Amino acid sequence: MTNGSRNNVEHLNNDYSRQIASDKQGYSDRASQVRRRRFILIVAIFGALVLFFGYQLINTRANLSQVNHQVATSQVNLKQEQRKNAKLNSQIKQLNNDDYLQKLLRSKYDYTKSGETVYSLPNDNAADVTAN
Repeated sequence: MTNGSRNNVEHLNNDYSRQIASDKQGYSDRASQVRRRRFILIVAIFGALVLFFGYQLINTRANLSQVNHQVATSQVNLKQEQRKNAKLNSQIKQLNNDDYLQKLLRSKYDYTKSGETVYSLPNDNAADVTAN
């Protein structure tokens, strides 16, 4: 058969053929409605996932920024404490040196050796030795 011979076929217009045609149309409408609902559901789920992961990403970046700020602050504090520690270690080494210790005692506490006389000069900022 060729396509030309199919044009000779005429459809019957009775109740049965109309019912079959309406059933086919109803099935087609129902199938398109199911596809449309399925598409909307898939898009909604995908949108919800995008929103959820987007929120997680933004929240994680905010937390990362906060932690980086805390790390930077801690590093600054660490460097300050390391400088303070180095300074204290230097003072410990100096206090173990007898010459420095004698110099410190003489200047800060007006310590003198037995038989030694301390003279106060006008330019000295030290307290009056005779007042002691």
